[in-house]
Amino acid sequence: MALGGCLTPKPAFDIPTLKPTEEADQVVLTGWLQLGDQIRLYPEKKHLGDMGKATCISGVLLSLAGRPGPEFNDRRVAVSGYLRRFGGEGSGSLKDECGSGLILLADGVSVP
Repeated sequence: MALGGCLTPKPAFDIPTLKPTEEADQVVLTGWLQLGDQIRLYPEKKHLGDMGKATCISGVLLSLAGRPGPEFNDRRVAVSGYLRRFGGEGSGSLKDECGSGLILLADGVSVP
């Protein structure tokens, strides 16, 4: 017996439900990474490359030592760090390239 439809994978995280984290609280988000001047993390692969549509979270890696190489671009990864409200304390001069209203200050990237 064949299934009559496709199953749609659930996004790795839900951007509208994310909130800024406290100073000592880290978040780990698993999604699809794009590297550039800033990083962008997408909960769904189909949105890779979308900018300004609130389909991703933009941010920065806090340490150059932890900066992943080009082999991590467009790859599913787990990113640990802190979420800050765009324009709020701790967001500095970062741009909200994704339009999500949040900035990710990442301190680690790994393959889940």
